[in-house]
Amino acid sequence: MKRILFSTLSLIFGILCLSAQLSLPAIISDGMVLQQNAKAVLWGKATPNSWVAITSSWEKTTKVQADENGRWRTKIKTPKSATEQTLTFKTEKEKITVNHILIGEVWLCSGQSNMEYTVGKQGDWRTGMLSFDKDIKDADYPYIHLFQVDKTFSFDGPRDDCKGHWMVCNTDNIYNFSAIAFLFGREMYKHLNCPMGIIESSWGGSHAESWTKPEVMKGNPLYTKVIERFTYENMKKNQWFHKIPGMLWNSIIEPILGYTVKGNIWYQGESNAPRHEQYQEVFTNMIDSWRKEWGQRLPFYYVMAAPHSTQNGWLREAQLRTWTDGKVKDIGLSTVIDAGDSLDLHPRDKVKPAKRLTAWALAKEYKKDIPYLGPIFKSYKIEGNCIRIKFDHAEGLYKQGNVVNDLWIAGEDKIFHKATAWFDGNTISVSAKEVPHPVAVRYCYSNYCKGNIYNKYDIPAYPFRTDNW
Repeated sequence: MKRILFSTLSLIFGILCLSAQLSLPAIISDGMVLQQNAKAVLWGKATPNSWVAITSSWEKTTKVQADENGRWRTKIKTPKSATEQTLTFKTEKEKITVNHILIGEVWLCSGQSNMEYTVGKQGDWRTGMLSFDKDIKDADYPYIHLFQVDKTFSFDGPRDDCKGHWMVCNTDNIYNFSAIAFLFGREMYKHLNCPMGIIESSWGGSHAESWTKPEVMKGNPLYTKVIERFTYENMKKNQWFHKIPGMLWNSIIEPILGYTVKGNIWYQGESNAPRHEQYQEVFTNMIDSWRKEWGQRLPFYYVMAAPHSTQNGWLREAQLRTWTDGKVKDIGLSTVIDAGDSLDLHPRDKVKPAKRLTAWALAKEYKKDIPYLGPIFKSYKIEGNCIRIKFDHAEGLYKQGNVVNDLWIAGEDKIFHKATAWFDGNTISVSAKEVPHPVAVRYCYSNYCKGNIYNKYDIPAYPFRTDNW
């Protein structure tokens, strides 16, 4: 009798589950933020071949038909910034209403540990922001909503959905949230005075290849050694599955793929330092594939790896060239060459990178008249026993301290010696008594350094070298 009753209840439960076909991904839920003045992408599941009617509190009803697998995707037009909006999804038998929607600016925040680094102390390498005591007092913003993609692995291909929910930005919710993402969102809100949606998808110790769609790397010799090295079996011992090429694309990008955003801020590269010579191409391929799959322009504003004993100047050069070569459009590089920590790959000062990323976004995406560039090497000229270096964006050029840090000069023997510099307008003259006939200068190419050349806006100069050795 008990078996019959159990079987009957199981059958009824199964029928109820089959009939409840309408569903939405986690990111389309109460408190969500939609990009304003856009055609925002929405998606979900329903009974195969059925119709879903989507009614918003600001727009007429849109209808979309699910495919033979029950999946549907569509776009709806969004208005200018607004609060307390709703979306209703309805089939012939079911209805889901999403409440407390904000409409404003939406940004994705992704990368490895320095993006994952939390506002509050976690008891591991996440030792909390240097400015925690100050910034935690300025954390309550009801019109900034946060979404954090949960960390998990997807070994069998792209994950269908993620776990997560939209949270109001407040003291409690930011403690375990990305410090840079929080600070960026807050700065953007203060400048734009409109609702902000901040989506964090980050994982410490990850390679750019971890974030790249597997199909992009398949059959490409550029990725052969990485794919052979970072296999499931090789990563199993330490549970480093996030290092497997394509893993993070499948597990924490695919579930939110296509959600309409204004752009992406990115802090990654440290794990690619041993393969710095490939990073420019690897990073470019990743950006191009994200844009193709996202189906939108998707600007990338990213941070140069902070100086540390494990972070060589060649990685920073690869990051710099990805931007300055001009082959990849709608990107920008902020530098924290002045804010590294010789003992920690994770500098506690997250205000500098966040503010510099914000400046890039405000200047380029919102046309705000705000300084965002530091001095950039333009040209050089050998003048006797000196080399004169000319910069762009160098108004009010100055050094902080008595000498220029990590500045080197070499002659034809290619042996670099510590150099001194004299400032004159937007140029510096570099020399060393050991080098009477100089041919090359390098600045901030050591693994750990503390850049101290600035323009009048206190934005540091980017590392440079005049040689091609």
